[in-house]
Amino acid sequence: MEKITVKKLNGRHVEKVLLRSVTLSICIVQVEIDGVSYHVVDEKGQIVRFNGAEHANNVLGKMTTDKAVLVHNSPYAEMAGQPEDGPQPALEVDFNWRAEKA
Repeated sequence: MEKITVKKLNGRHVEKVLLRSVTLSICIVQVEIDGVSYHVVDEKGQIVRFNGAEHANNVLGKMTTDKAVLVHNSPYAEMAGQPEDGPQPALEVDFNWRAEKA
């Protein structure tokens, strides 16, 4: 997957924002631009970790998008009546992305 910095996203429009839950309080962000997926990274090329979806939206608020979703992969699918074996599809929930007004 490609990488893009927070700085390069300022004032940019992206097709889709994926806010991926890593733990209960940390998420990482992926964006899709012209059909290409990018990890959001810092100036050193390290994936940026945000303290939740609202924190990510606040930091990346100068970026606009057509669609934003929260994405969560659960290792506990069997607790919700799903089969225990095999990979489970990720849960995607629409997220209301707020962009700063110009």
